[in-house]
Amino acid sequence: MQEKRSHRRQLFRAAAVTAGAAVVAPALGGVTPAQAAALAATGAIPWVGPAGSGATYEVNETLGAQAAINTALGASAQRAVFVAPGNYNLKAPVVLGDKQALIGAGPLVTMLTAASGFSGAALVVNPWSGNQIGATRQCVTDIGLDGANRVANGVNFQMNIKPDSYGPDPAPWLTRVFVTRTTGDGFLLGGTYAGGQREFKITDCRVERVGGWAYNFQSSDGFVSGCSAQGCAGGGYLLGGGNIKMWGSKAYGIGTATASAPAFRIASARATVVGCEAQDTIGNGFEILAANATLSGCTADSTGRGGTGTDDESAGFYVTASAVSLEGGSFQRSGGGAAWIVDDRPGMRCALYLASGVDYLSVRLVTGAGRPVPFQRLITGTVGARSSVSVLG
Repeated sequence: MQEKRSHRRQLFRAAAVTAGAAVVAPALGGVTPAQAAALAATGAIPWVGPAGSGATYEVNETLGAQAAINTALGASAQRAVFVAPGNYNLKAPVVLGDKQALIGAGPLVTMLTAASGFSGAALVVNPWSGNQIGATRQCVTDIGLDGANRVANGVNFQMNIKPDSYGPDPAPWLTRVFVTRTTGDGFLLGGTYAGGQREFKITDCRVERVGGWAYNFQSSDGFVSGCSAQGCAGGGYLLGGGNIKMWGSKAYGIGTATASAPAFRIASARATVVGCEAQDTIGNGFEILAANATLSGCTADSTGRGGTGTDDESAGFYVTASAVSLEGGSFQRSGGGAAWIVDDRPGMRCALYLASGVDYLSVRLVTGAGRPVPFQRLITGTVGARSSVSVLG
């Protein structure tokens, strides 16, 4: 026991110094990796590490790291667990319950990877199976999730009944989480409870090379900031829940050689998207499918399939809903397009595509003067009489 304590002190001495002399209990979503390490060193929260590391819960590779993590989270009165640096195999999901936190040492420093024979829908889930049990204000921070093309989702949080200890918003926090190589969506938030995982908060996350959407939000009233998506086959961001606020995020290299996919799809009402960018996608930059959406300061750069007859898949902004406010830039740059996905380098055919029957639109877009191929026209389609649409170029 003395040897384990000594090893623990050595492993976390630098982190404890960084965190400072006064170490307090972790606040949900408010702990840095250094602070988590310092807390683990004092015994304030349990930590998970490889066999022989002296960790409170050591990983048995035969069982998978999820066994140690879930045991730590299930211990009496434990609300958080720190996973030390390393790459750990998972054979089943990590399960986060009510007000629990999963903390790594950094999104590329602590990696949880699906092992051969993985059983489950996602690498990290809340405790659901048909009906949600209890409340779910979880926190996941500073950790990497690698599906290794064996598992559908990186994070899958569902809410199927009203929270039993507070309400009405479940509100999980996901910060600095990296997801790669899932067969489906990187992040999936939803449920049959009204609004699903309502008031979710996603900040500074990255998803790359997944088979579905990078971010699939079927929950409402969420906040998304500073995120990125690269090389995702199904799409970048799907805003399927109402009243989502999103800013400062980007998607690029979205779609495949055989299937178009948008960088952003606003599919539920009252979304607000500010300062986001779609670049070099095989598919539209921004698809606005729901009313009362507001997009401000957004940029579509060289987005689209590019071929003849693909205007509805080759627009900077594609609008099928009425009552939309849209302002930003939409252009095809010289050499732009998803050349690193397909050899013929597709791109934007029109800055703005308007579906039949849309009205009550306020649109102000700017595009470049050169407009290289495959660009064809500023606007495809028309709007009703109660709209103001301007594309300058």
